[in-house]
Amino acid sequence: MFKKIFILIIIIIAIVIAAIYIYRHAIIQYYAEKIIRENLPSYVKIDKINFDFAGSKISLNDFKILNPPGFSSEYLLKINDISCRYGIKGKGIPEGIEISDVFFKGADIEIERHRDGRINVVEMGNFIKSITPKEREGLPAQANTDKAPSEAKQGPQRGRKLSDIIELPGSFGIKDGRIAFLDALPYDKPHLITVNSLNGEVSISLDDNYSKILALSFTLEGNMNESRNEVIKWKASLNPATPRITMSNRFDVSSLDLLAFEPYYDKFSPFVFKRGMFSGALVFDFDNGNIGSTNEIILSHIQFYIKPGYESSQMWETNAQDLMRYFTTTSGDIVFDFKIKGDMTNPQFYLGPISKRAITSMAIDKISSVVEQITKQGDAAGGVADKASDYIDLIRGFINKK
Repeated sequence: MFKKIFILIIIIIAIVIAAIYIYRHAIIQYYAEKIIRENLPSYVKIDKINFDFAGSKISLNDFKILNPPGFSSEYLLKINDISCRYGIKGKGIPEGIEISDVFFKGADIEIERHRDGRINVVEMGNFIKSITPKEREGLPAQANTDKAPSEAKQGPQRGRKLSDIIELPGSFGIKDGRIAFLDALPYDKPHLITVNSLNGEVSISLDDNYSKILALSFTLEGNMNESRNEVIKWKASLNPATPRITMSNRFDVSSLDLLAFEPYYDKFSPFVFKRGMFSGALVFDFDNGNIGSTNEIILSHIQFYIKPGYESSQMWETNAQDLMRYFTTTSGDIVFDFKIKGDMTNPQFYLGPISKRAITSMAIDKISSVVEQITKQGDAAGGVADKASDYIDLIRGFINKK
């Protein structure tokens, strides 16, 4: 009898061991997924977590980060697929997972600015702070702080930071991404610009609990508004710790549709552009809400007219086509540069050195014409001399403006 019972026990143990071996991957996946989901912040959503044990790979499907309240889109970030490699820290998964070779495929970022200047990526820090304390109330380490140290340390997750459980790399690859800029500041109606087919790399620094972004930088390349001919290369770095936006941006652009940016230049431009493309380098640096911008633009295929009220001869003493002649290169492109300074809610526009030289050349030509008239008309040309003085004042104004 005992022999049969012993044999039965051995058979049961063998069946259990065989079942554990056969379903070991499913068991590990369940346990690992449970740890990951239990430690995710509430503003992060993941649909599926898949483990490829043979290749030591993990994929996350339909990854989402909530937008701060008050913005139009539900999510700040959506990623179709996140793939990476993993390694087990220590003797097993409970001791933590180390992540490397992270790639984001199909990342969709919604950047939005309100009329009052608030930007969702800047507001995200305060949003995270507002919900993190509520989450911490339910964590074992917080709930058991009144217990003895030896008791509080029981269990693999007590008192551990999220970075102890999941160790992330400092950079990520981007493939087939999209960034949407929805801006309500220039006009009452929000203005949308998208950059599609994005590829590049993002570097990010987080705190130990992955609750705060300490620094963010990226280098990306894509196409504007789904046009393959309109290429944007964007290099940026962001400091989210400041009360107002502190960010460095450099755009190297090629063959972009000028009219897509009309809400930004229309306030400063004396021209109304009916069509045109532009290329060049644009730098927009924000220091705690103040903008410093230096830009050089090459315009091509331009069609425009002077705005009503700006076409008077007293202002230009020339027609628009003649004016553009001073900005036109030997290749036929129109080149000008400009600067933007001041608070981002009320920026000021200034001409750059190339534009100043062009305006100065125009004024010198006009002065030369006036001098020629004076020479021909003699002392009777007092009014013409006054025009020469006006042009000299114009040159001084452009030279002294920084």
